[in-house]
Amino acid sequence: MEIIVTRSRIAGTLPHYAYRALVPADKVTAERRALTGTVAGPQHVGRLPCVRIAPLLAPDRYFTMAHAERAEFASGIAALGRRIETLIIQASFPEMTAAFTPIVFQLDSDPGDAFTWIDIDDLTSAFDRLEPKYGNLTAFDLGLRQDAGRCAA
Repeated sequence: MEIIVTRSRIAGTLPHYAYRALVPADKVTAERRALTGTVAGPQHVGRLPCVRIAPLLAPDRYFTMAHAERAEFASGIAALGRRIETLIIQASFPEMTAAFTPIVFQLDSDPGDAFTWIDIDDLTSAFDRLEPKYGNLTAFDLGLRQDAGRCAA
């Protein structure tokens, strides 16, 4: 599965950045896209339609659950999605040292916008496969190889 990993400068006086890992929508089946929705990628990569990682991870049964049951299950999917996104970002941008990717991250330097494409194992409906490994999950478990798509700050 192809993933785009981005570092985008947020306007302001300090070097604040937003980091994201997204799946291009054209790499996801139309059926799954209809269930998960799409978001626009960062401007410096062309605003291409993308799917967030957490909804992609959800098992098929999640989309047929009753609302209350689904709401209870959603927090586990979101937590695993954040963990996976952080591992992917850290593998690509070594300056990202936070345990979980924050909304805004301040750097000491100002490296500018950057992006890279990486290949990992398919994450579609991968919640049941990856959730038991949550505490010990590594980039290797996702099919990432050392230094794949690595960008320097």
